[in-house]
Amino acid sequence: MAKKNKKQKTPAPAPVLGALAPTPSPGQEKTSRQLKAEGAAAIIKAGWRAVVHPGEGSLRRHMAAQFYPWKVGATVLAAGLLASQVAQVSATHAMLAALATGAGAYMALRLLRTLKARQRQATRLAAEWAEIDPAHARVCVAAAGVWLIAVILIQPANLTAWWWAGLVGLLALLALGSRFWAHHRVPRVLAAAAEAGPTPPPPPGEHPVARKWRTRVATTTGCLPGTKLTDLVDEPYGARGQLHLVPGKQTISSVRSAAGYIATALGVSEADVLIEQVEPTEDDPKPDSSILDIKIVTVGMLTKKVPLEGDRLVVDGADVSIRMGPYADGDGEALWRLYTTDSIWGGFVAGSTGSGKSGLIDALALGIWQTQNTIVIYLDPKNGGSSPRIFDRAHWSVGKDPRTWDAILDGLIEVIEARGLENSARLKVSGFTPTKTRPGIVVIVDECHVVINAANAERWGRVGREGRAAGVQALYASQIYGLQTFGGDDAVRSSATAGNTVALRVSRNQSSMIADIPLDPSTLPKITGVGLVDAGREVAFKAAWAPSEVTAAQMDAALEHAPQELDPLAAGAFDAGSGGLYSRRHEIAEQQVANAEERLAAYEAGRAPAARAGGDTEVALPNLVEGVVPSVEIPEVDPALLTDVDLGLGILATVETDPAQQRLARWSGAARAVLQELLAGGVLRRKELETRVRASQECSRATVSRALDDLAEAGEIEALPNRRGWQLAV
Repeated sequence: MAKKNKKQKTPAPAPVLGALAPTPSPGQEKTSRQLKAEGAAAIIKAGWRAVVHPGEGSLRRHMAAQFYPWKVGATVLAAGLLASQVAQVSATHAMLAALATGAGAYMALRLLRTLKARQRQATRLAAEWAEIDPAHARVCVAAAGVWLIAVILIQPANLTAWWWAGLVGLLALLALGSRFWAHHRVPRVLAAAAEAGPTPPPPPGEHPVARKWRTRVATTTGCLPGTKLTDLVDEPYGARGQLHLVPGKQTISSVRSAAGYIATALGVSEADVLIEQVEPTEDDPKPDSSILDIKIVTVGMLTKKVPLEGDRLVVDGADVSIRMGPYADGDGEALWRLYTTDSIWGGFVAGSTGSGKSGLIDALALGIWQTQNTIVIYLDPKNGGSSPRIFDRAHWSVGKDPRTWDAILDGLIEVIEARGLENSARLKVSGFTPTKTRPGIVVIVDECHVVINAANAERWGRVGREGRAAGVQALYASQIYGLQTFGGDDAVRSSATAGNTVALRVSRNQSSMIADIPLDPSTLPKITGVGLVDAGREVAFKAAWAPSEVTAAQMDAALEHAPQELDPLAAGAFDAGSGGLYSRRHEIAEQQVANAEERLAAYEAGRAPAARAGGDTEVALPNLVEGVVPSVEIPEVDPALLTDVDLGLGILATVETDPAQQRLARWSGAARAVLQELLAGGVLRRKELETRVRASQECSRATVSRALDDLAEAGEIEALPNRRGWQLAV
């Protein structure tokens, strides 16, 4: 037994080592390996997120604009490497690669102009730059295309060749990117962002528009950093709320100048971003100027047709206005002021081809007739083509007949003088109140840049200045707003736009001249009838419209209650001033229609029409091309008339007139002062010229700039290359 117990003796326990961990079980070992794998995946995922989607306060996000040219350059370099390898296969592959490169460059430039390109994060900066500086964007795309085609043709085969190709590309990148970097300077908001701390989480229940504003507009790299939207409410047209600016750093002007960026950030059209001052109330008579009303239109109200129907007038005591159409958000309508106490008002309508100018003029004429105390005279150089409805119904319609235009102008001035005498001698009043027995007179001058010239500009200016208190005004319409539209006389333009100014869609060079409207009409969408007004709200409106037959029927219904004749005093003055043409206007119109029918019949019969008589409506003269002068039939002159008729040889007395004085006689105000300074000093730099004109005219820099634009557009002056100054044009 003793031997057996010795064999079964229990061994002594092994010493315990504190540095060694206990051996894990198989299940525990598997769990530990899984935890390590998940930790590595999280690290990789976090790194990928930091590279692809950097945080709001990251350096990459703040320096996105500065890094962007390098990203584009790297993309072009990668494309060059790939194209070079493809081109080495065969000459056909090289040719196809070159053609694909040219087509790709062209398509890239076209795609950058789309709305989707401005909305995508990867192409947003390039799309914005193509809109800000399209010429430079085209140069950049062309340079990238030329470099790629050069790489395809050269086919660098070694490191040295690639080194030189890369150096040329790098120099081109630095040269072209300098303009982009100069515009996108390094934002000085890093310190403020560091002090502000991490971006707070989105508020619960945040409005989608407010979220877009916070993440795209109000960020440190956005167009309006630090701003915020509050009190957003959904409306039938979209959303309405209040915009809080950073006091002392932002104004309503800076917000409106960034309207294009705001529109791309919110995904709407620029005309659908409506920004206005907060209206004073009894509780808050002086609202904070850093808080603005903002409306975002998302339902496309400007694209909906507004029917021209019903009474077009808004009457408030002695004030009478014509409804033109609703604003973009449906809150109120744009109005054309026609009458106020003791006054009648005209105005100016600007609009390019297809903007809806003719339809708006029809609506205004309908409203004028609905007053039942105003007559319409219509001058149309297109012989009624601008608006056949007004031409057939106006009190006196005249086509392209400059002599009759001047006779009507003289008659209007005679009416103004006669009514002014009547006001002081008989009525003892100082203004004009329309009645059916003493109606107002509105002259619609369509294509006024053809009607008004240097010879009659002063008289048209009298109609605008003096006719207001005599019941006579003019409504001008044209595609051009420059000074040449008003005969080169700024006084005519000022009097024409004193009552009303309406700008439909116009070109960018024309919109810069319309100072009465704070917004830019060239940014309006290409929708017929969308425009801006100088009075009322500073948002776009949609003009009412109806088919031609509906408009004509409404005009006929309004004319049943409108005055058919002038009062005896005005009629007599009009006839005396126009040389008897006013009393013979119907007879002249019938004769002109008969002459027109005779000419049309001659054309249809294949024969030349008879020579026009002196009273016929004139037609547009042919353009002279390459010095070719159209053949003109010179009538025979009776020799007996040479002793009795003045042949106008007195014009020879003006041969020795100083051309400089003739040039000065066509201008006034700041424009005349600019010409005087250039006549005296020759070539002058812009700053020196502005200083002299401002000192002599006591005007602002904007007035001088506007005068320079008008003179340059009229061909009176020209700018020297490289901004060396201005000089008189030959």
